[in-house]
Amino acid sequence: MVAPMKQAAARGWFTARSVAKAVAGAVVQGGPTGSGVTTDSRGDCTGKVFVALRGERHDGHDHIGSAIANGAVGLVVSRDLPELSRLSPVRGSRSARAPFVVRVDDTGMALLDLAREHRRRHRARVVGITGSCGKTSTKEWLGAVLSAAMPTVRSPGSYNNQVGVPLTLFQLGAETRAAVVEIGTNAPGEIAQLTAVARPDVGIVTCVAPAHLEGLGSLAGVAREKAALPAGLPADGLCILNGDDAACRTMAELTPAPVQCVRINHEADWFATEVRFHALGTTFLLQGERPVTLPRLGSHNVYNALAVIAAAHHLGVPEELVLQQLAAVPSAARRLEPKVVGGVTIFDDTYNMNPESARSALQALAGLRAGKGGRTGRSIAVFGAMLELGKGSLALHRRLGEQVVESGQDRLICVGEDAWPIAEGALAAGMSARAVDCVADIGAAHAALRSLLRTGDRVLCKASRRVALDRLVDRLVQDLAEEERRAACTEEVLGE
Repeated sequence: MVAPMKQAAARGWFTARSVAKAVAGAVVQGGPTGSGVTTDSRGDCTGKVFVALRGERHDGHDHIGSAIANGAVGLVVSRDLPELSRLSPVRGSRSARAPFVVRVDDTGMALLDLAREHRRRHRARVVGITGSCGKTSTKEWLGAVLSAAMPTVRSPGSYNNQVGVPLTLFQLGAETRAAVVEIGTNAPGEIAQLTAVARPDVGIVTCVAPAHLEGLGSLAGVAREKAALPAGLPADGLCILNGDDAACRTMAELTPAPVQCVRINHEADWFATEVRFHALGTTFLLQGERPVTLPRLGSHNVYNALAVIAAAHHLGVPEELVLQQLAAVPSAARRLEPKVVGGVTIFDDTYNMNPESARSALQALAGLRAGKGGRTGRSIAVFGAMLELGKGSLALHRRLGEQVVESGQDRLICVGEDAWPIAEGALAAGMSARAVDCVADIGAAHAALRSLLRTGDRVLCKASRRVALDRLVDRLVQDLAEEERRAACTEEVLGE
């Protein structure tokens, strides 16, 4: 027989009365106690409270029947539904009792309030991560490091908004000792709101760069928004900042928490020297002494690694274990992910793009070539447009073209009219017109590359996600793999 306290812990705290109190709602109908929260009626809702979110194209209220059929034991709604007064489990439902119903004014706010209360009820140390670039990689690495030392949860994928952050926090259980929460933004006030919900003990700001300028207005607006995380930390917490980023450094004055900075080639709380790029990734000396290897390219990843080391050290993870885990981190999908096929290395960086991440990718390729000495093969940059940059978009694209030249790229291919200002910047900076191609779409880019590529070439493909440059990468990989297979078969036949 299971003890009553253990039964309660297994069920969770999600009773109709507790949920109503947390969200300032009204109990319309009582029911079973829930063990979690969901916003997706299509999945397994067994034992969970379904929050009926309303979006531009979908309304969760239209899918309440599906949620109940899939096992939901509670509902949070924001409008009257005739069937609410006579709800009962539908045939085939995984729940034997009718769900409880709580009525609120705004189900989106209710989701945040539920997450805030769930966070309050758990003792896990929470690390919040924000920044214009590197949030997801830093989150994944820190999550892997902490998981090796203690029960840890982390944001799935890029769950970093008003829905994703609450869903991450609902993963917290009695056994959880650490949580790594990615916090993103598209508009002013979002980071402050999510920080108040997650209540992080440790905050990391990776960098401040032009991103989401349509919503945030300017680089200063981006900095103000990111600063909400340090400002929301407790006095006994820790704020980790990129010390080589001037906008990040100013946040040290805004946080009540102690501050640690990470830097490259300058002494700081945590710093790296002798950064080198090579076929296995990136190496550097931690604190100028201890060799560290990351199986990822780019100085931006060095900053990410230093932030992970700082946070893990604060949470009591032995340095040896931290470095072991960092040495084993896999390449993240489509984040400067190397794909070697047919003698060509394609760096798939098509997950997303802003000016800072593009500069970092170019820097990584330049460093790779420098580290290879007399290596043959050309370096080819394939860029689509950077979106959501607002009024400064044209100048930022042209500046990227200048950086293509500064980083020593041999060829440039710009895909789509919105990316052509990159070519203008490269030409103005002295790149030969014969080395620059502007093509209308992915099909034309594919044709240009197929006629251009040869063994030893390195190709960087990068654009904002909506440009879908990943389709170009997939086509190239498929074509090159097929050519490689045919060549191998020919050699085998000739060998016979």
